[in-house]
Amino acid sequence: MQLSQALPEALRDSRAVEVLERSLAQNRLGHGILLHGESQDYLEEIVRAIAATLLETDRDPFDHPDCFILRPAGKARMIKIGSESDRTGGEWPKNSMRRLVIDIQKTANQGGRKVGIVFEADRMNVQSANAFLKTLEEPPAGTTLFLLTSRPYDLLDTIRSRCLNFRIPAGVEGIAHPDWAEWTKDYHSWLNNLITGASKQTIPHIILGSYGLNVRFQTILAEMTKDAWKAHKEVLPEHVTAEEKDAMEAGMSRGYRKQLFGEIEKATVRFARGIEAANPGQLPVAALSHATQTLEHCAGLLEVNFNQSAALEVFFLKSLRIWASSASR
Repeated sequence: MQLSQALPEALRDSRAVEVLERSLAQNRLGHGILLHGESQDYLEEIVRAIAATLLETDRDPFDHPDCFILRPAGKARMIKIGSESDRTGGEWPKNSMRRLVIDIQKTANQGGRKVGIVFEADRMNVQSANAFLKTLEEPPAGTTLFLLTSRPYDLLDTIRSRCLNFRIPAGVEGIAHPDWAEWTKDYHSWLNNLITGASKQTIPHIILGSYGLNVRFQTILAEMTKDAWKAHKEVLPEHVTAEEKDAMEAGMSRGYRKQLFGEIEKATVRFARGIEAANPGQLPVAALSHATQTLEHCAGLLEVNFNQSAALEVFFLKSLRIWASSASR
């Protein structure tokens, strides 16, 4: 089966998939592949399909003895190099960079190719990144290494330069949660209240409105993560530890949160440009730019473990000032 046929329809005609498929057919894939994009689900589907092709298996390639996987772990969700104190029987701990590097250096269990996959590669600490870089510089024969990330520029330049880079599109589907459309509608109404003029009488209602939007946002995110994780964990291999599961669930939540923040930005743009009925006119480009930069800044705070509810609260409070000031000019 061709690679594209094993992927969601939204990905089949993408330039990245076309090049990957051609490289596979010509046996010229290379030893280091960086897959980056907004959708963690799409990144995983693509690497799963490629790994199945490389390992020549019809089963889940993640269960193949020559497929080695590394994911973030622990509360900090970091990819660590592995501690000497955690070694048992001379073996480095599972789900550590040292264990991955040693495993991929060994002869293939089934005599074919080997595949190494690092999920959320931007979560490598300095020691892990340097260890991985050395492996990229002297790759084992018959081995293909994959890095998956939504933040490629958080990787070392030297790692990126040694990999073939493919940006995977996020697809065109919207948010599947049934309450998101209503949330967006209420967000537009809230913005409309800002540009019609904030006063001593309306400020309390605007503040309460932002609080309500924030609470509903957190509920939607939690429910999206819960439903997706429930389905995902049923197909996980038995050997996945509780710590790894916690990190995977947190990573899934992080992906959905980023997607939702992206939808807020789109909704803000539509409102400011007069696309939505709630705002029949055009608002200043400078105000829209300021609002977008504020949202991106708040999203950036989340990457350093800032409380997500507090980050969204900051965005709403700054939006009040941005749009109210814009309307008064």
